[in-house]
Amino acid sequence: MAWRKIQTEAWNVDENIGILHAYARKFGQGTRSVGECKRMRRVPQAAIPEMVDEAFGPGSAKVCEELVRQLGQKDKLVAERAARTLKKISEQEAGALYAWRKALLAEAFRATDVRLQWNLSIVLGRLPLKGQDKALVVDLMYGRLRDKSGLNRTMAMQALMDLSEKDAALRARVMPIVCEALEGGTPAMQARARKLLGVKRERR
Repeated sequence: MAWRKIQTEAWNVDENIGILHAYARKFGQGTRSVGECKRMRRVPQAAIPEMVDEAFGPGSAKVCEELVRQLGQKDKLVAERAARTLKKISEQEAGALYAWRKALLAEAFRATDVRLQWNLSIVLGRLPLKGQDKALVVDLMYGRLRDKSGLNRTMAMQALMDLSEKDAALRARVMPIVCEALEGGTPAMQARARKLLGVKRERR
């Protein structure tokens, strides 16, 4: 079955759990995300490679504007694909989306869908923010650390580490959170904390 077909068709998560695991591996989601997929009853959406490429070519502003606009779509699949695509763009160039920082921040506060929230957490964490914009994002991420979603908490922690890369005062506040996650967080948080701290997993 083609991946794009899987993304758009209505299907039963439990009956297709093998496909879901394969999808998670293909797109680097990790099998920890499978449980979250089952709870949300839909497969994770992949980024749109063509739009990632176009975001760095002629007419890039229109592409980014369209993706940001799609974040507000009622169709969760459309919004999630847009968020994943924006995340891919930010992976290639951290400041590529800086011009849309306020719109992205507004959408992050407005978002109620977990996948939209954590994808935008990563995007915002990568932006070279300062002043009030940065303060708002930091406050939002601290709020997300108390979210019931383990993935939301994990990505908020990652965002805070990214935001504190050149901010010693913020890093001092964030490091105890990462260390605590290493000791008593969810499996996903522990794995991310090990990566952030450069700690190798002990063999049992």
